[in-house]
Amino acid sequence: MVTFTEEAKGQILAAIQEQQDERILLRMEAHPGHGPDFNYGMRLIGPDEKTGEDQVIDVGGFEVVLDPESAKNLEGASIDFENGAVQSGFRIDNPNRPPAPGFGEGARQDLSGPLVERVQALLDTELNPAVASHGGMIRLVDVRDNKVYLAFGGGCHGCGMVDVTLKHGVEARIKEAIPEIEEVIDTTDHGTGQTPYYR
Repeated sequence: MVTFTEEAKGQILAAIQEQQDERILLRMEAHPGHGPDFNYGMRLIGPDEKTGEDQVIDVGGFEVVLDPESAKNLEGASIDFENGAVQSGFRIDNPNRPPAPGFGEGARQDLSGPLVERVQALLDTELNPAVASHGGMIRLVDVRDNKVYLAFGGGCHGCGMVDVTLKHGVEARIKEAIPEIEEVIDTTDHGTGQTPYYR
């Protein structure tokens, strides 16, 4: 279900060995936030903090505790640990994504039509290749009343430069290419970004 690289295992085992108490289990959480990625959490817990609904996985050397929702959201994920000059920490490679913000039962789900297709084509051919060089990505959430709603992910999620990127880059280019668009709105909760970076 969830796999750990040897580097990630080593960091977690070292943290467990430093404990002076019974916190020998790793609780992992993955819950939808307001952006295109899950909000992740990792912390050491004691055996008495497990609940009857939790799933427990032995990953070799320690056990991982997952609540039912996190277990589903982390299915097939892998955890690595990077120690680099730009950023250090755990990196979660997760094939799953939460539902798009604002979508769900009773919400508008029709992302089709000429205007949507033109915005998506612009994202695919110009804007996403540009932000990808900084480790970022942009996802189209909705087009409504001549307004484009976007969600930023990867290195753009929580980036201190995202306002500049949006106003002077993304929004300007979308309005230039598609004059009908009046405003571009960022729906991302950048307060949950995990140490984004830019060059």
